[in-house]
Amino acid sequence: MLDFWRSRWESGQTGWHEADGNASLRKVWPRLARGSRVLVPLCGKSPDLLWLAGQGCDVTGVELSEIAARAFFDEAGLRFEVEEINGFSWFRCTQENITIVSGNYFEFSAPRFDALYDRASLVALPPKLRPVYIEHTKTLLNQDAAQLLVTLEYDQSRAEGPPFSVEADEVKSYWSRLHCVDAREDIDNSPPKFREAGITTLVEATWVAK
Repeated sequence: MLDFWRSRWESGQTGWHEADGNASLRKVWPRLARGSRVLVPLCGKSPDLLWLAGQGCDVTGVELSEIAARAFFDEAGLRFEVEEINGFSWFRCTQENITIVSGNYFEFSAPRFDALYDRASLVALPPKLRPVYIEHTKTLLNQDAAQLLVTLEYDQSRAEGPPFSVEADEVKSYWSRLHCVDAREDIDNSPPKFREAGITTLVEATWVAK
């Protein structure tokens, strides 16, 4: 799976990337104390990192590909410094409270975070890896951490992920505190392979912690 994602960044096949950021994040992100530490797993080069920093958050993204990490800073016009620590490359912005840690998320450790933003992590993983991802993520969060999770729901019999369809019952089995606050049709922004497979309905669901 790791080689798959590395190859996608190397070949520029990043159909999941939202160049304008995620609309649901801007709509329902909770107001947090200034300096709250936010974890963004599998962050890619998402402009959501910059938006979160603009809300006063101290943002840490974790991303397998250094290509994605460098592209984020280049496209945002931000300067950064890199430090190698225990097999991870830490890209620290010198202008904003943004850090991208490049390496295997399942081996990442840090002091616990105050909030989680997951738009492209859970849906990027096949079923057998999702419980492992959830358990590891829980070790990185404070017990009462704020959470915003974005999932997709579509007819997976017509096309396979990634991104994968993750149904409501599965989400609730992982995090009982989460409840769905928004569900909207988003087929127009889906990867082309879904429309090519004849999928006409794809719902983006947004979940937040109670």
